[in-house]
Amino acid sequence: MKLLRLFVVALALCSAGIISAPSKAATSEEAGKYIEGIGSNALAVISNKSLDKAGKQAKLEAIFSDSVDFNWVSRFVMGRYWRQATDAQKTRYVAEYKKFLILNYTSRFTQYTSGSFKVTSSKDNGNNEFTVSMQIQAGAANSEPVLVDYRVRAGDTGGFKIFDVIVEGVSLLATQRSEFGSVLSKEGIDYLTDQLVAKSKSGEVTTMPGAKS
Repeated sequence: MKLLRLFVVALALCSAGIISAPSKAATSEEAGKYIEGIGSNALAVISNKSLDKAGKQAKLEAIFSDSVDFNWVSRFVMGRYWRQATDAQKTRYVAEYKKFLILNYTSRFTQYTSGSFKVTSSKDNGNNEFTVSMQIQAGAANSEPVLVDYRVRAGDTGGFKIFDVIVEGVSLLATQRSEFGSVLSKEGIDYLTDQLVAKSKSGEVTTMPGAKS
């Protein structure tokens, strides 16, 4: 189930910008097509038999880098500690968090070779923000479908960015914010960033940074 959840997250976060920029106000239909395009694009990569694991990861990393509102997400997961950081600490943290998050998802996504999905609804939440619901079926035999809500927003300069993924009612960003907050309250910003660096270098990106034992 844990691997399936990681598959869901990665599927939600991989995109090649295949939807054209909305001219004025975006629509729920455009948001739905964006998420549908994400699924098609990601599955095309993982089902490509000519690519080895490293090749898949390289392509997914390039795709993933353009899909998420990293600046907003990185601030959100830091919570109130963002205001306490210096400019230098913020710059370093955002850069390392982006590396960590990319590796966290793409390293898992390359394990899959098949799957299917369908968009079940797309809701306009106002202020150019949308919730797109999708049902995802992993390729493994007898696997249960998972219902996921993707939260996306349309930018002022056009295009969409993903800013949260809700799996079975649980916001992954809220969960990460809680985990990061625990570390920040005990160890501080520099320690958290150092842990992100260490995990990215070691490849141990499947777990969140923890406080000193």
